[in-house]
Amino acid sequence: MTRAAIATRRRRVAIVSITVLAGLGALCGAAFIPKVANHFGYALPGEKGLPYQIQYNGRDYRNTLTCAGARWCEDEKTPEQRTKPYCTPRAGLGLGDGGTGLVKVDDVFTLFGPSRPVFTAGVVAQGKMTAGVVVEVSDDCYLEYTLVGGP
Repeated sequence: MTRAAIATRRRRVAIVSITVLAGLGALCGAAFIPKVANHFGYALPGEKGLPYQIQYNGRDYRNTLTCAGARWCEDEKTPEQRTKPYCTPRAGLGLGDGGTGLVKVDDVFTLFGPSRPVFTAGVVAQGKMTAGVVVEVSDDCYLEYTLVGGP
């Protein structure tokens, strides 16, 4: 190979490498956009990073208090929603037994962080639909998600 051919090949390799790295960088950056996290139902790092909608057992569940930090979500909250605390302690979930009846059934994937466990109240048989699920945000901090749509 001539020196000119080697130089041309190196330039091509450099251009392709830079293009691939730029594309991967753009994809990684887009993964941290709240709109993307809400669309795909994964959590972003941080306490208020949970999406407004998650999936469990093939069904969608929503919570109006969280949206992975998206600005549109904060702007659309009613005054009543703005005064509500972000999460509920385990004893305040209204399970009647101090919250000991929670059963872990799934996880919400978190980008660059630990997954957040998803619970149902009591024992849920395989394939049965539940009207709501609870996601653990942090120690003694839970968000309740309700079923979207009907049976």
